[in-house]
Amino acid sequence: MLVAVQSFGSIWTARGAITKANCENSARRGAYYNTTGVLAGGKLRNRSCLYGYIRVDECSGFHPRLADRLIHRVYESQGVSVWDGGNKLFLRQLTAAGTRPDVYLFRIRPADTGWIDREGVWKCDAAQVVSFSEGNGQQEALIVLPPFGWVRGTQGTFCVDPRRDRPGIAVLSRAER
Repeated sequence: MLVAVQSFGSIWTARGAITKANCENSARRGAYYNTTGVLAGGKLRNRSCLYGYIRVDECSGFHPRLADRLIHRVYESQGVSVWDGGNKLFLRQLTAAGTRPDVYLFRIRPADTGWIDREGVWKCDAAQVVSFSEGNGQQEALIVLPPFGWVRGTQGTFCVDPRRDRPGIAVLSRAER
């Protein structure tokens, strides 16, 4: 599956590399994890209704301080899977510029769509939720959507509108009634 990143969640964490110096039988690279969060007590906190994360290995050259450079880029991935009780989206490696993605990764907040009623029908069947945090009157979701897929909030229904001339770029456009 090819995933075009449109935005990341608010919370980044890192797992350091394990080398022979600090663990005898392991040689693992570091990785960065991204998930959703809301402000609580003046800090971003994970308040998961549905826990999940995005993983990017450091060997891909990625660092969260430079994450904006990877917006609208396309990654190879196996798609959203369940691991250890949570949803996981592993972004394996960048593809060549101009690669057409299969799906788009969006961070969605009430400022984008309005409040999302998770108990109702709020996303198309093909959508896959990576993570959803809610608390203190705030929401943040990471969701994978196909071209022309949709999400619904109190401000209406918003569809994924890919750009024809730049395949890694898509926007959520309000659907006409």
